[in-house]
Amino acid sequence: MPILPLSLTRRSLGLVAALTLAAVTVMAQTPVRDYNPSDATAESLPKYKEAMDAKPPNFPAALAVLNTLQTKVPADSYDAALIHQYKLQIFLQQGEYAKAIEPMERSLQLSESHSPTYFDERVTRELYFFLVQLYFQEAAQTKNTALAASYFDKADKAMEHWLKITKETTADAQLIYAQLLFSKAMVNTANPDAALLKRAIEQVDIGLKLSTHPKDTFYVLKLVCLNQLDRYIESAELLETLVKLKPDNSAYWQQLAAIYLTIAAKYEETKDTQLAHDYNVRSIITIERAQANGFMNARKDNYNLVGIYFNIAQYEKAAELLANGLKNDTIENDPKNWELLALSYQQLQRPLKGIDALKDGTKAFPKSGQLEFLIAQAYTSIDKPEEALPHIQNAIAKGNLTKPYQAYLSLAYTAYSLQKYDVALDAARKAKEFPEGLKDGQNMEKALEDLIRDRENKKNRT
Repeated sequence: MPILPLSLTRRSLGLVAALTLAAVTVMAQTPVRDYNPSDATAESLPKYKEAMDAKPPNFPAALAVLNTLQTKVPADSYDAALIHQYKLQIFLQQGEYAKAIEPMERSLQLSESHSPTYFDERVTRELYFFLVQLYFQEAAQTKNTALAASYFDKADKAMEHWLKITKETTADAQLIYAQLLFSKAMVNTANPDAALLKRAIEQVDIGLKLSTHPKDTFYVLKLVCLNQLDRYIESAELLETLVKLKPDNSAYWQQLAAIYLTIAAKYEETKDTQLAHDYNVRSIITIERAQANGFMNARKDNYNLVGIYFNIAQYEKAAELLANGLKNDTIENDPKNWELLALSYQQLQRPLKGIDALKDGTKAFPKSGQLEFLIAQAYTSIDKPEEALPHIQNAIAKGNLTKPYQAYLSLAYTAYSLQKYDVALDAARKAKEFPEGLKDGQNMEKALEDLIRDRENKKNRT
């Protein structure tokens, strides 16, 4: 998400006051800066002031006075610089910030082209700082990426100049600069500029040292930059600091748990199973720490905790949490979760517990043929076809099966093993009706037809 500059609207009146003071200051220069407006300019300014003092201000009239006056003074004169300052005041008061850029640029250029400069150091610093914010705001608002990049470049250069002429920066200034660099880096979101992201982190770090209680925005911005650079371990370290400083912030706990899972996934990709395991454990501990602080207690959080335990082969804990969650309604009562509970017991070599879990699932979801089918498969896996058969038949009767052809094939094989050949043959023929079950169904059908034929022939011979 792009981070926008500080609101210029809130600061525009302050800027106008500062610039008005600047103009007054310029007209009462020390001998070093012996600049004064010409007589013609001095005579015209009362008309400008009269228009600006009207209730409401008559901006068009004030601007007309300045435009007329500008045609009468040398383009590089002190009078011209002063006129540009008054113009930008008008645009700022009207909230037309884009229009304020050109007179602000021009007044600075005129001032700095002379020695000594038209404006003193304080006024120059203020102008540059507000110019940074104007560029930044225009860059953030435009949808033209080329234009945005141009404004960001100008803002970056203006900020660098401001830092050179400023003895001591501030935390707020560093935050603006860091936001500016981040936004500039993300002009092309598909390919962020890594160098700019690193510069943004540098400015954040400077800002963090300038305040005993830094704004959360500093940390959030640094986290976003680190994540864009895939520096997840540093992100985790920063978040660990944040949850210690602000354990009542649920977002930090969630982000920390997610970062540890991201790191674990990265190590899984590189086949570093030990480090993957370690960071999965860190994610588990983070969720449990968050829950101890009253956060991450939602159903999805409890389910995620079960999933992590399951993924690191801690099936006992996964089964315990899942069983309790389904019982206490702290994990969503969903057929898939009953399946996962049964699978956890199967991994623990407790097939009967798994079957019981699936039967409990059928009580919660009596129309689920899939759960019935899984019960049948569980019985088949422990060589209990008699118990499996009715559950397969129930599964087919209920429907809602993921792969119906499998149920018919399973019924055919199970009935065959119990010598219920007519049931098996009917199931095989039903399996043929599905493209995926056609081949196996045909083979089963032929084998059963041959078997039944042989059985009938034997009866006839006797």
